[in-house]
Amino acid sequence: MANELSGIEDKLESYILEQEENIAGLATIVLDGDEVIYKMKGYANIEAQVLVDEETIFEWASVSKVLIWISVLQLVEARRLDLETDIEIYLPHDFRAKTTFEDPITMRHLMHHNAGFEDSYTDLLIHRPTKKRSLRKVLEEVDIKQVFPPGEVVAYSNYGSGLAAYIVEEVSGLDYAEYVRQHIFEPLQMTKTAIDPELDDNIWVKEKRGKVQGYSNALQLIEPNFYSLPMYPVGSAMGTARDLQKLLQALLTEDGTPLFKNEDTIDFMFEPTLYYPETNIPRGANGLFYLLSKNQHVFGHGGNSLAFSASFYVDRKEHIGVLVLTNVKNEFTFTQGIPEIVFGEYEPAENDINLETSSQWGGIYETARLPRHGFSRVHGLFLRGHTKQSGPHDLKINDLFYSQLEPSIYKTEDGLSMHSLDVYTKHPLFKKMLSNTYSDLLYVPYYKHSLEWAGIILGLLSVLFSFIYIIITTFRRIWNKKHLNKLLFAQNLLNLLMFTNVLWIFYKTLSMVSYSFLKPFLTLNLIYIFIAFVSSGLLIFGVKSKKLSKFEKLIWLMTIVLTGVLCANVLYWEFYF
Repeated sequence: MANELSGIEDKLESYILEQEENIAGLATIVLDGDEVIYKMKGYANIEAQVLVDEETIFEWASVSKVLIWISVLQLVEARRLDLETDIEIYLPHDFRAKTTFEDPITMRHLMHHNAGFEDSYTDLLIHRPTKKRSLRKVLEEVDIKQVFPPGEVVAYSNYGSGLAAYIVEEVSGLDYAEYVRQHIFEPLQMTKTAIDPELDDNIWVKEKRGKVQGYSNALQLIEPNFYSLPMYPVGSAMGTARDLQKLLQALLTEDGTPLFKNEDTIDFMFEPTLYYPETNIPRGANGLFYLLSKNQHVFGHGGNSLAFSASFYVDRKEHIGVLVLTNVKNEFTFTQGIPEIVFGEYEPAENDINLETSSQWGGIYETARLPRHGFSRVHGLFLRGHTKQSGPHDLKINDLFYSQLEPSIYKTEDGLSMHSLDVYTKHPLFKKMLSNTYSDLLYVPYYKHSLEWAGIILGLLSVLFSFIYIIITTFRRIWNKKHLNKLLFAQNLLNLLMFTNVLWIFYKTLSMVSYSFLKPFLTLNLIYIFIAFVSSGLLIFGVKSKKLSKFEKLIWLMTIVLTGVLCANVLYWEFYF
């Protein structure tokens, strides 16, 4: 074992040295039985030349969810919670749930991210919130809907995980942060980790976090880089690498102490509970995700915040664990590359199965992990992937080539193991479905994709028309004193103002404001539609009653039609409240 660990350490040294130019700050720990590899590299603050050390604070991001699922299983072990029971019995009777289907949601659904909830781009992160809200209030006020029947579609859900944490609160009678402190942090002596969204539960961590900066993949400073997560259980934990090592060690112990009282509980935590559709390939285990690897029994979680990335994986059968922490946004070179070095690359078994013709899976797919209502659902239009046949048996998705392992199962060598496997299935509701690690991707008919893009393009052309009209008309009015039709001018100006408002809404959304902040601006778009309807009616009357030249009539009619196009876009993409 010592020789194997030495070999891993040499590989890590070489890999880190090879990728040195991509490092801002890095801390990684590998556990193999009683042996430990600890590597630190780079800067906690490049500008101030502060090196990463054992007191550097790293955000866990979604690795924080591991705490949720440990908490849930502790309550299951104590027989205070059941994974297959409708969660409604654990929630207050007046809790404003986001459910729309009659089928019950279980804790198992929340763990598998298939309770049917959509995603949201608002209210997840807030910069300098004016007040701290309770977890219940955050869950009730967030702009989320249940859009799929429970158990039907896997779509990674922060809301679903946050709801599980709230159930921990209700069942235990403790605030979630307090529960984690009493039942996880204190037993493991994790004194250098915080979970409160404002870090008020650990002043030392709060002070040290202020000395760390976050960076882009190009190692550009991200400012600001500390945001509060109102739904804090899903991603607020942060601390030192050594503190997170204590959690990793606890999950590798034979009997699971001190986290669990029964050895069966820790073993159960890492048993597959979710599989890729119509296969025996694991996909998840009680809220943890399966890492495709040579060992084939590795589970854990990754995480990305606005300025940090993390990964945390455990192989209980081989008694190996690895954690990776960086202060770089959306970093995969180390958070996915290092686990692949430690656990080995997946080696598919050779078989004599007849391969299928891959053309049947061609088409456009859209991740189920998207907002399905509200203005931010338009973002899904830009995230769609195009699957094409490559040779008789393989596929190409965007720029990645996938080789067929067996019918419906495809793997790429163009990326790291975490996202290398795709499984295709026929689906009664969506015709076809593609499944990968975190989410299912749903088939989008080509006609729908084309019409939606056509609508967007026509909308942009409508804005361009209004812009050109305003510029030319204003110029002619100033220089030639030409007559100005106030209604026509006002409608085109209104079109520009509406478009400016939409751009402002997207800008503020990217700035991580709350949904309540956006509501007045979304309401303005509804007012625009009403005014545009009245104005278009008056313009139609003007076309019929006024003596207009052919060119003037064309301008009037184009204004009416293109205003209608803009209104249709506002209504279809729900740019209103």
